[in-house]
Amino acid sequence: MDGLILKEPTEAYAEKIEEYRSEFPADRERVTYIPDRIPGLDRLEEYHDAEAWLRYCAAEKDRVWWYMLLRPSDEYVIGFCCLRRRLEYDDDDIEFASHIGYSVRPSQQRKGFGKELLRMALEKARKLGLTRVRLVCSEANTGSRKVIAANGGIYVDSILGVESGITVFRYDVQLT
Repeated sequence: MDGLILKEPTEAYAEKIEEYRSEFPADRERVTYIPDRIPGLDRLEEYHDAEAWLRYCAAEKDRVWWYMLLRPSDEYVIGFCCLRRRLEYDDDDIEFASHIGYSVRPSQQRKGFGKELLRMALEKARKLGLTRVRLVCSEANTGSRKVIAANGGIYVDSILGVESGITVFRYDVQLT
């Protein structure tokens, strides 16, 4: 894990973002009830190309920050995370909101990158002045539950999404 960095996505990385997106085929296991949702990327699936998504990211810069987990030697994008200063959610209910969303490209999962990505995102949250972070994941996402626990996540409760029918586990991470 040495040498990995978090870097804000820019148009210079548009092709690499598209490569990343291509690893999330439509028939993958769902972690949300929105069929094309890529966790941690907040709406990439809604845009026809990475440049359009990056313009959306720039417009939301005061609310949400995105970062790529990169291997600097070849600028390979391993994962993404988004960080929200406040709990906000627009798909369902505020109870399903989280401060951090993250994903690791499927070919790099189960190698410890998720744990490192979340650790680095939590450090960014600490630098923003957050003292407690709320994280959520679907009941079916065993990998994410392990990543959250490895980063100090304390189980709060489980809730059922009325619209989605998905049970979501909620965790808190104390940053102070």
